[in-house]
Amino acid sequence: MKKIPSNIPFPFNPEEFRKEGHKVVDTLSDYLYDTLSGNEMPVLPWNDPEKLVEMFSFESGGGETEPLVSFLKRIIDQSIHIHHPHYIGHQVTSPLPLTVLTQFCTTLLNNGAAIYEMGPVNMAMEKNVINRFGKMIGYQTSFDGIFTHGGTAGNLTAMLAARQAKTDYNIWEDGITNENRPGYMMSEQSHYSVGRNVKIMGLGDDSIIKIPYDSHFKMRVDLLEDLKKRAEDKGIKIISVAANACSTATGSYDDLEAIADFCEKHDLWMHVDGAHGMGVLFSEKYRHLVNGIKRADSVVIDFHKMLLVPALNTLLMFRNGEKSFETFAQKATYLFQKSHKNVWYNSATRTIECTKSALGIIAYAAMKYYGDNYYKEYIESRYDLARKFADQVKSHHEFELAVEPESNIVCFRYLRKGLSELALNEINAAIRDKIIKEGSFYVVQVELNGKIWIRLTIINPVTSGEDLELLLKTVILTSESLH
Repeated sequence: MKKIPSNIPFPFNPEEFRKEGHKVVDTLSDYLYDTLSGNEMPVLPWNDPEKLVEMFSFESGGGETEPLVSFLKRIIDQSIHIHHPHYIGHQVTSPLPLTVLTQFCTTLLNNGAAIYEMGPVNMAMEKNVINRFGKMIGYQTSFDGIFTHGGTAGNLTAMLAARQAKTDYNIWEDGITNENRPGYMMSEQSHYSVGRNVKIMGLGDDSIIKIPYDSHFKMRVDLLEDLKKRAEDKGIKIISVAANACSTATGSYDDLEAIADFCEKHDLWMHVDGAHGMGVLFSEKYRHLVNGIKRADSVVIDFHKMLLVPALNTLLMFRNGEKSFETFAQKATYLFQKSHKNVWYNSATRTIECTKSALGIIAYAAMKYYGDNYYKEYIESRYDLARKFADQVKSHHEFELAVEPESNIVCFRYLRKGLSELALNEINAAIRDKIIKEGSFYVVQVELNGKIWIRLTIINPVTSGEDLELLLKTVILTSESLH
């Protein structure tokens, strides 16, 4: 019987990959040109979710016969365009093209960076990035760090390390006892992942001690002592305080020095969620916002926010690197030899993830080719622009500013005389909804003290003052159309 050739090797044909790859890069380069210039392109081509399901059925576009470039163009056409100068919504950045090309390489190599053998280059580059950031933070020689897929995983890993380091028994091995249940103090403005992580750990509401915020949406450190005592009276043992640098809703930075004083006084773990705002480490102008950061036991930094790499890519730093090895105690003898338990180059011993993509290579590439001066200019330009925009808002009687911005996040709302707070909430929500569905801008909304605000994050490197002036005009025109 004649042997039928296998089709299995066919998709791996290098020449086919080369041919299609050139087409894909050309397509993406054209897209990048169009979206950066904002050429007659909606920021978000709004579609009903059910309609999109139909549009992308397996039979759409000719099914299996559809050319790859045509398929990719359909994806691009219906996606939100984060490189568009009018994308000023969520804290997801326009990735540097160089990091995208680097990730193109690491994706094909597919080195899972759980243990050194499966990702040697990644682990070496991770270590160099960790060393650089440790010095920038001001840590001494005992610091260490790890990369995780996102700030939620980074916060959880740090909070688990705090639990293991600051409780009187081995929770990982023995489980949670009813007496002296661990508790975490956090701002009412903390990212939702911080409180949710407490529940993921099985600790419940009583272990979440929320600290009210002041008129600038910063943690009220003057209440820490009293709220700690109240929790202890209920049988909760406070082990950690989580600070914001900066908060997600308003971009406000907590007073890290004061929080560090409190943590050191009571031997608590100080964690800083710096996912968005830690880019100020590159800026002499704005670095003061994180004074005290070198006293934090752990810090989360998202490269996919203000450090311009593809999502997800998060660095978690530890002031005492040995503490990171206490987080997870289970043994996997097929992966780790006993004598190599506490080595930095086997990252799976210190994260909730086993297989992990080459996050360190992507972060390293961004810092290698752009580094201090580029990040300084980029971050300062975005923070400066937020302040200028806030001044524009204050100069118009039709607008109100929620709080003076400390970062590149600005919250404002449209005002109309004679309307109740409920009506103002409704009209601001309607303005935002109409703007994003028309595709002229992409902004989000946030509720602060019962009021709805339009919130923008000036994260795009090409967003200009003129774009923001146009946003205010668009808000006014949209409000008039809603009469």
